[in-house]
Amino acid sequence: MSEISTEIGKRIRSLRKSRKMTLQDLAEMISKSKATISKYEKGEITVDIETLYDIAAALQVHVEQLLYTSPERTVLATKGSNPAFFS
Repeated sequence: MSEISTEIGKRIRSLRKSRKMTLQDLAEMISKSKATISKYEKGEITVDIETLYDIAAALQVHVEQLLYTSPERTVLATKGSNPAFFS
């Protein structure tokens, strides 16, 4: 799957484990199967936005904590600089 799905899955797994939740616990909380949660965590399937919000709520985190932006997609702005369309 994509790098984004893989990284989001890693974050889900890490947060789930840090809360000492099993796959079954999380699956029951968001009404998905244990197999589906496993596939999300491995990046085998993409998490839809509604499910991402459900997972964030179940893990008691902001949805932004689950998202991933690759370094190539991150735009760094320097102080005082504006994109060309603002000039």
